[in-house]
Amino acid sequence: MRREEFEQHFFDYRKYLREEIHRFRDCVAVYRQIQECKEDRLEAINQAPAFFGVVEGALFTSIVLWGDKLFDEKGERGLFNFLTFVEQNKKWLTTAELQHRKGYPDGHWMLEGRIPITAESIEQDRQKIRSLEAFKSFRIRRDKFHGHFDKEYFFDRQKLHSDAPIRWGALEEAGNIMGAMLNNYSTDFDGALFAWDTLNIDDLDVLLRNARYGTQTNAD
Repeated sequence: MRREEFEQHFFDYRKYLREEIHRFRDCVAVYRQIQECKEDRLEAINQAPAFFGVVEGALFTSIVLWGDKLFDEKGERGLFNFLTFVEQNKKWLTTAELQHRKGYPDGHWMLEGRIPITAESIEQDRQKIRSLEAFKSFRIRRDKFHGHFDKEYFFDRQKLHSDAPIRWGALEEAGNIMGAMLNNYSTDFDGALFAWDTLNIDDLDVLLRNARYGTQTNAD
C-alpha cells in the first residue's frame, strides 16, 4: 500500500472506529446511570417504568453486540482487523513518517522518546483484548442469546449470567482498552488524541429532576 493510500485508509478507519467506540462507551454510561437511578430516583423512574424498562434492555443488547463487534477476532472490521491493518503497514507509522506527515522540525517534542511499533507490540495489544473478562462474555452472549437463542441459555438465564457475567468494572475496562488502543496508534499517525467522555451524560438527571419537580407541583 502506498503512503497516500495508507494515510487515507487510516484516517477513515480511525474516524469510524472512534464513532463505534463512542457508541459502546455511551451505551455503557447511560445504562449504568439508569441502574444507579433506580437506587435514588426510583419514584421518578416509576412514572414511566415501561419506557425505562425498554430503554434499559435495548442499551444492554447494544452493549453486548457492539462490544462483540469491536472485539471480534474474525470480524472484517473492529480492533483486531485494525491491528492487522497496522501490522501490515507499520512502515508508515514510524517516527520518521510522523515527522514527514506533520512537518515537524528535528528535535520537536512530539518526536522524542517514541516507542517503535513492532509485530511483538501489536501481538501484545491482541493479548490485552483476549485477556479482558468482557471479551468472552460478549461472545457467549452474542452467539448464544442476543444474536441467536441457544436452547440451554434460553431456558436457564442463571447459567447465562454465570457463564458470561457482565460487571461494571469489566465494561469500563473494555471501553478504556478500546479508547487507549485507538489513541496509541493515532498519536503514532499524526499526534491526535481523543477524549472519551460521554456527551450529555447529565440529560437523564435533568429529565428526572423535571419529572420530580412536576410531580411535586401537581401535588401542591
